Amino acid sequence: MFEVPIIAWVAAVVLAAVIFAFCGYELWWKTRRLHSDLARLHALNERVQELQADIAAARARIAAAATAVTD
Repeated sequence: MFEVPIIAWVAAVVLAAVIFAFCGYELWWKTRRLHSDLARLHALNERVQELQADIAAARARIAAAATAVTD
């Protein structure tokens, strides 16, 4: 029967540990990045809603001014 030397098993375990550690780091880093991106998107969404309210108010003033001019 073919026997694998102990050094090969140790190398395989070390390689697997390095790969799992790298994957864990990548997941942690990407999760942190996505959370920061999400926070920025929420802030941007709030700003867009403020601008939409400003646009609606401006449209109302324009309509009122147009009505006042035609009267």
